Amino acid sequence: RRLVWLALAGVFLAGAIYTLYVSWRAELLVVDSKANRVLLRTPVRPGDSFTLSYLHSVAKSRVTGIFEVTPAYEISVRETTFGSFGPGLPDVKVGDDYELKEGVIRLRSLSQTFPELSFFVHPYTEHRLEIGGRTLDLSKEVEAGGRVSITLKPPLLQAWRTGETP
Repeated sequence: RRLVWLALAGVFLAGAIYTLYVSWRAELLVVDSKANRVLLRTPVRPGDSFTLSYLHSVAKSRVTGIFEVTPAYEISVRETTFGSFGPGLPDVKVGDDYELKEGVIRLRSLSQTFPELSFFVHPYTEHRLEIGGRTLDLSKEVEAGGRVSITLKPPLLQAWRTGETP
């Protein structure tokens, strides 16, 4: 009988430790919105970064964005690299921090912040997400014309303090 209580206490303690661990960590979620399917769920902290790249359908050149997790658990654009101007690509203005090297424009020190990134993928766009040494080929994972959303789920404790629902 004592062994049963000890086993139950151990299971309870393990569950409590796991719950605390999950509630203290934030996650980056990549979701196939049409199929309502999680493609990637990975722990992140403020300052972590990830890269999203795709082949621009009009400019026919690779566009790469580097994004960073902010302390408020939003997605901040840090840098965009592209080969030519086209619809949906940034304009370079006087005073912007950029360089033009070997036909590629690298625009840095961007200050845009988003709660979510959402975009459509097709096989020809070759969308890829890189984070923590892993690469996810979104154009292969999602049905043609499907929508992908990338969000940050703050730690449960942070969400509770700010009044958000997890």
